[in-house]
Amino acid sequence: MMCFPRGHGLQRMSKGNEAPRARKGMVVRSVVVLGTAQDGGLPQAGCGCRFCCLAQADPRRRRTPVALGVELEDGRNLLIEVTKSLANQLWTWADALGGDKPVMPDVVAVTHLHLGHIEGLGQFGTEVMGRHGTPLMASPAVHEVLERRDMDMFRPLGLDAVSGVRFIQVPHRDEHGDTHAVLLSGRERTLLFLPDHDTWGGTLAAHIAKDIRSWLAHLKVDVALLDGTFWDGEELPGRDMSLIPHPTISESLKRLGERDDVNDPDIAFLHLNHTNPCADPESNQAAKVTDLGWRIAREGELHRL
Repeated sequence: MMCFPRGHGLQRMSKGNEAPRARKGMVVRSVVVLGTAQDGGLPQAGCGCRFCCLAQADPRRRRTPVALGVELEDGRNLLIEVTKSLANQLWTWADALGGDKPVMPDVVAVTHLHLGHIEGLGQFGTEVMGRHGTPLMASPAVHEVLERRDMDMFRPLGLDAVSGVRFIQVPHRDEHGDTHAVLLSGRERTLLFLPDHDTWGGTLAAHIAKDIRSWLAHLKVDVALLDGTFWDGEELPGRDMSLIPHPTISESLKRLGERDDVNDPDIAFLHLNHTNPCADPESNQAAKVTDLGWRIAREGELHRL
């Protein structure tokens, strides 16, 4: 978790500075995938593994930490996850929408407190963007932690503050706060953003679902961006991977099998660790994903909802 300098915390809401209530009937217009890597990005700091060296030598192989750019129907822009690559990602968002200047978020949201998802929050402050009072959507548990940090550039919003944006709690290693997936609903389609959770068994049990397909069907999901941190359990030799639990892509493929083009949603994996061979689109592992009809998410991909 990121440690900010201690200060006055998030702005307290008072009359005249109250968070807006959800605008009933408003929905999401579009979603842009701004980042597809795990918290450290690719290449990762201090790493000389084959994948990081390839990414350092070839910018086309680089990946930024996971984030989404969400365009709301009323014209506001919602940024989900605030990463260290904020500057580049605001340009990625603009490029996907055909803009010639970086998109400026009107609202930001974080799913949980792990480093890569909050590392860019400080860039909203005096030293960089100079923003004041930007609404920040998060759970009460996350706000409680952030209030102990120097976060005066933000004011707190609850999870139900924006219509068409639904937060769904999922089990994850919550040393601080808690963790949520985000369901984004448009006029025609719905997208699920699930970058982090511990296990499929735990998540499905928490939501009383027998399998991945039935859970996604219950949520009426058309596009699912799922946790693909690791390819398999052998990816980090010398480390106890039970201490950093994520469902592997290999396990997800076993649970899903082959895609039914008629009934199944479009599923793409993201939040790829720098060691994950699926970060290389030419790898055998990435080919296994696509051969079954699923995908590895691309930075800059646009979903009209």
